[in-house]
Amino acid sequence: MDGDGVKRVRSTNQPGEVDRISHLPDCLIFKVLLSLPTKEVVKTSTLSTRWNHIWKHVPGLNLEYDDFSEHDSFVSFIDSFLSFNRDTRLHMFKLTYDYSEADEPEPSLVRRWLDTVSRMKVETLDVTDDSAESWELEMTPALYTCGSLVSLKLVGLTLPSPDLVSLPSLKDINLILVEFTDEWALEKFISQCPSLKNLCIERSFGDDIPMLRVRSQSLLTFIHIVDSHESFDDERILEIDAPMLKYLKLSDGRTASFKLEDTASLVGVHINTAFNLTSTRRFCPNDAQKRNMIQNFLLMISRVDNIVIASCTLEVTYVIYEYSRYEQLPVFRNLSSLRVNLDGYVWEMLPVFLESCPNLTTLVLGSIQNHVKVGITVSPRRPRVLPSLKYVEIERPFKGDALEMQLVGYLLVNSQSLKKLTLSLDDSLKKERSVIFNELLLMPRLSSTCEVVVLSDDPYDITNESAYKFVL
Repeated sequence: MDGDGVKRVRSTNQPGEVDRISHLPDCLIFKVLLSLPTKEVVKTSTLSTRWNHIWKHVPGLNLEYDDFSEHDSFVSFIDSFLSFNRDTRLHMFKLTYDYSEADEPEPSLVRRWLDTVSRMKVETLDVTDDSAESWELEMTPALYTCGSLVSLKLVGLTLPSPDLVSLPSLKDINLILVEFTDEWALEKFISQCPSLKNLCIERSFGDDIPMLRVRSQSLLTFIHIVDSHESFDDERILEIDAPMLKYLKLSDGRTASFKLEDTASLVGVHINTAFNLTSTRRFCPNDAQKRNMIQNFLLMISRVDNIVIASCTLEVTYVIYEYSRYEQLPVFRNLSSLRVNLDGYVWEMLPVFLESCPNLTTLVLGSIQNHVKVGITVSPRRPRVLPSLKYVEIERPFKGDALEMQLVGYLLVNSQSLKKLTLSLDDSLKKERSVIFNELLLMPRLSSTCEVVVLSDDPYDITNESAYKFVL
């Protein structure tokens, strides 16, 4: 342990070895070292005479409070580094701490460092409070006018409503468990970032913002994550107005209403939401406002090429368009690739959606955990022919249960252009392989060129690393 509090190791180079790295120009060495935690960068000072002080000139800091044995050493190291590089343009400042610990840095100290790195024209800023959502630190106003900032990640902090925002270079924002001082804070922030491309928000249970608005003329990717919880029955609203948006992911168990504006540029969506409906908060067929909102939401995403959708969303779709029998499902005319993440093999609501995708060619059936139970009863109905489906892959390990066999049978007998259906046998089969193969062989197929590909671990391979491929 040296005087700056960071542990070092001695070089292990053998006599006669060629030190090729040390002959690289500083700019390349800095680029390599910027990808490493600072505690590893400091260790390079023992490699050779040239490396004794090169770490001090690396234009970036990546530290965790736990890297230091003493609080004073941590504070002194950061202060010394920032002072030494005060005339340097800082590429990165990454800091992780925990305010729940008694000896962690005070909010005023971290704010001072953030003010300093803003003046040093930092490009990448990543600040994480690992405590249990204390939100003690408010983002300093200086960061709202840091014109050099390109990437921003905040975890466990508070975002104040800004008076002035000037962030012409900011392209990536990642806000995890961040509190907002009012419902306008995020909208003011986002709308004044003219170069913003990617936005990810993972919201906490603690934020009391009833309506979140995302308005951006440049945004390409938006991810919104909120965990579900039965105890929350509030009517949260998310509004998205981003005409350039290409990819949207909503993994949201709490928001009740989504309002999408211009989605002409949207190409792909990942939807895992039940619109705040559960087995205890069921949909009321007479709730016209809720029904119209869900109808409009589906209509706004109906022009995309690629969809990932969860069981709970399909259940709500079924309730709206089949059980209540009020409306028709929008036609997803451009959809060519669909992934459905099922809870087990509860798939009876799947045909309603597939029949609205006339040009679908690829279907993948995956699985999902922590599935929200909406609570529906599927009425018997005669399935329609799927005219364009060519490739089906069932990722979930196949055991040959009745529901699984019914799903495969439905796809085989209703897919007019199907070329290949692939499934993988589960290790813990309830049936003999030969019995499953025989049942699959006897299933009628609408497509005369369809083959069923079964992947199975080799029972005679003790390493269990290979698989047999059976084509039926």
